[in-house]
Amino acid sequence: MGRDELMNKIIELDTRILSLLDPLEISRLILEREELLASIPEIKLGLEDAYNIAENNNKIMCHLKNIEADLKRRLRDVKYYSDIYGNYYLSSYKLRDNLLSKKV
Repeated sequence: MGRDELMNKIIELDTRILSLLDPLEISRLILEREELLASIPEIKLGLEDAYNIAENNNKIMCHLKNIEADLKRRLRDVKYYSDIYGNYYLSSYKLRDNLLSKKV
């Protein structure tokens, strides 16, 4: 694979990674990207190409951190609503038990 073809493929993968939110698909694309990056020592890259790769690495890391923060926020929300539902569920049983005990 030539230098231009390699750089175009890496840029294409970077663009796809940055447009996705699915961690599994992102992981698959990052592995594919890592394989391409491993072939770089065989090809001489210019300073600009190396800078672009480093800049895209930073963008991808920022994107992954944002996804992680979003997933943590969603998990907090799920736990919060789960607690609310659990409290409601327990209070409805306590109310039912109180009503049944008063009937007897």
